[in-house]
Amino acid sequence: MIYQSVSRKSEASPIPLTRKAAYGAPQRTREVGGAGTACIRTFGCQMNVHDSDRMRRMIRDAGYAEVDAYEDADMVILNTCYVRENAVDRVRGHLGELVRLKREGRVKKVALTGCIGAAEESRELQDQYGIDLVLGTHNTYELAEFVGLPTMAETFTPELPGTEGETSAFITIMTGCNYQCSYCIVPSVRGRMICRPLENVVDEVERLVASGTSYVTLLGQTVDAWRDPSGDGKRFCDLLERVADVAPRVWFTTSHPSNMEDRTLRAIGEKPTIVTRLHLPVQSGSDRMLKIMHRGYKAERYRRKIEVFRENVPGGTLSTDIIVGHPGETERDHEETLKLVEDCGFDSAYVFKFSPRRGTEAAQMGEDVPPDLAQRRFMQVLRAIEQGAFERNQRKVGNEEEIYIRHGRAEGGKAIGETWSGHAVHVATSKATSVSPGDYVRARIESAGPHVLYAGEPIA
Repeated sequence: MIYQSVSRKSEASPIPLTRKAAYGAPQRTREVGGAGTACIRTFGCQMNVHDSDRMRRMIRDAGYAEVDAYEDADMVILNTCYVRENAVDRVRGHLGELVRLKREGRVKKVALTGCIGAAEESRELQDQYGIDLVLGTHNTYELAEFVGLPTMAETFTPELPGTEGETSAFITIMTGCNYQCSYCIVPSVRGRMICRPLENVVDEVERLVASGTSYVTLLGQTVDAWRDPSGDGKRFCDLLERVADVAPRVWFTTSHPSNMEDRTLRAIGEKPTIVTRLHLPVQSGSDRMLKIMHRGYKAERYRRKIEVFRENVPGGTLSTDIIVGHPGETERDHEETLKLVEDCGFDSAYVFKFSPRRGTEAAQMGEDVPPDLAQRRFMQVLRAIEQGAFERNQRKVGNEEEIYIRHGRAEGGKAIGETWSGHAVHVATSKATSVSPGDYVRARIESAGPHVLYAGEPIA
């Protein structure tokens, strides 16, 4: 039986590089008539996923039918990420395939959008692969004219609402970033921070909820740096609390430790509609490395933030980002990172080996960490986090949890959901206990790994 309550107090994985069709959705094929067919391929973070949703609105309004495979598409849109050094190489591989399909007459148009579209390499890619349209991150609305719509910025602005009627939605509350982290290209391709007005965001949330959206995720490069542009002093916590009063379920990402206020951490524990998971990237446990990275805080300040979170959100989950092998990192720096991992007890983390990105300060530093040493440090950090997460997850075995279903029954007869504490859960289902995205069910945790919990069938 589906449990319809959205009350919380009971006790994820990286964004896929390719946006996939919903579980069980029929494969769409090339249609005759209308504007044609289009395929959107998304690389990177939640911001890119949200941008793709906006572009999806445009192609649908223009009469295109969306398909999943390049071979079935008249038009292909690559919405790209530029964070990693190999990002351009990865896109080159896709463009090579699209050149072949265009030569065979199967694909007619190719558009390159997103962060690579805002980078210098985009000109070279356009010339080499015959790309029909290149857009950056601030002029996505120009896709409207490309697909044959009569309107431009007047309709498809950067504040274009999410698709109504979906069970979950990303809402961008700010774009850009004012920090200059040594390793990060984002400020170069997405510009300085621009915030949406509070009432503008809340109005969008209300429209989405009225259309059936039950899970809202607030997005920003440094989401907790949000300030109301009206100048009335409203800060991120004010916006979060307003949204939490409207939406049945709320989360936010990605935060920056320098902006994270104690009152925001308290609100996570106090507001019953906020998922009690905090993603707070630390990058390193070494004060020396944090200074080199220009992170703007010390490890002890980060630890204090985590203490406030643990005190106010008992049972909440904590995730982070960590970079190993940044230029100049010593063994002592690495040991300090391992100590911070032990002290904070992260439930999950995105651990990265440093990858030089042209156009960033770190790419010019020298003092490179040898690859084999970076790999060893990477594995030590990863194992420390996974061991701690596994031990904590094992304590949940036997608990009955309220679970929000993100994806209905998939291969293997399991649905995918998450608890109010943000733990990913695989839920056993059968024909008699089928569930749908947006449903709440109660189920008992039967086993656990370091990354996911496994539950039995929903309890009637």
